[in-house]
Amino acid sequence: MSPVAERLREFRAAVGLTQREVASLCGLGKRTIIYWEMGEREIKCTKLIPLSEEYDLDFNWLILGKGSMFCEVLDSIVVESAEGEEESDEFTDDTVEPVDQQWVDTPPSFKKEQEDVLPLIQRLRKQ
Repeated sequence: MSPVAERLREFRAAVGLTQREVASLCGLGKRTIIYWEMGEREIKCTKLIPLSEEYDLDFNWLILGKGSMFCEVLDSIVVESAEGEEESDEFTDDTVEPVDQQWVDTPPSFKKEQEDVLPLIQRLRKQ
C-alpha cells in the first residue's frame, strides 16, 4: 500500500467516515476508494477536493506526509472565534465531556495524528 493510500485510510478513520461516505462526498463509486486504499489504482487528488473543503484535509499531509492531517487555518479560526466571544460561565471544563480515546492497536504515526486532533475536537465541543 502506498503512503498516500495509508494516509487516506488514516484520515477516513480519524473522521469516522466509511468508504461509501468518502465515495459519495467525492462523487465516486465505493470501489474506487477501495482500489485507492489497496493501492491498486492511482489516487486522483483532484477528486478529493470535496473532502478538503468539508473536513479541512491538508493535501500537504495527504500527498507528502508533511504537516498535520488538518489545515492549520481551522485551528486559527477556532481560536479566533473563541477569543472573540464573551466567556460564559455556562460552559466550564467540568461540563464538557472529555473526548474518549477509542483508538486501540493503531500504528504510532496514526496515534500522533490522533493526539493532534483531540485538542481541536475538545475545543469544538466547548462551542
